[in-house]
Amino acid sequence: MPSSSPEEPFAGKSPEEIQELAYGETRTAQFKKVRGQTSGDGMTGIVDLTFVWTHCAGTVRGQGLGTMELHATPDVLHVKRDAEAWRAALKATKAQEDVVVNRIGNRWIKLDAQHSNAKAISVSCQLHDPNIFLQWEAPEISRGASATVDGQPAIMLTYPGADGGTVTDYVATQGRPYLLKRTETGREPSEFTWYDFETVTQIRPPAASEVVDAGEL
Repeated sequence: MPSSSPEEPFAGKSPEEIQELAYGETRTAQFKKVRGQTSGDGMTGIVDLTFVWTHCAGTVRGQGLGTMELHATPDVLHVKRDAEAWRAALKATKAQEDVVVNRIGNRWIKLDAQHSNAKAISVSCQLHDPNIFLQWEAPEISRGASATVDGQPAIMLTYPGADGGTVTDYVATQGRPYLLKRTETGREPSEFTWYDFETVTQIRPPAASEVVDAGEL
């Protein structure tokens, strides 16, 4: 059992309580950023996102999947894909892909946030809430050693992942107990780092003059 001395971070709290506290603080932080990557099916996806409360903006890219920029709000999604990203998304004949790439490649389009395509595109914005990872019943969590994340002191919480790997949460021990990093080993390894908590940031959607009509896409 961990010591409960007053000097110890999270004295008297169980690992489950520490995780719940960290996820709550991270979820409710109005300003934050996340960078990271996840791998599966022989490909790696990389995200670099900024969050201002319920708004999200940044880039998502992957091997063979091109680069996509997005700006998402609860109502509207703006997205800009490069040619490689459009071809990967369309999976059409080259002639059909050429038409789309020539018309709107590397240009912003606008979608209603409830559109099925918009939901699929902006799924990365759910990273503002670490609870996205706990869509299954997590087993008992173990408190591990001290660590540092980008120079910030943290403790490690570990537990088995859903696919047989190991999940490690790094929780800040100074200031607010934010989740600083989350790693998972196994068939689909991933690593995400949250930072710049409550650093006031502005993210703006593209100007109307930069947005083109995407038709039925």
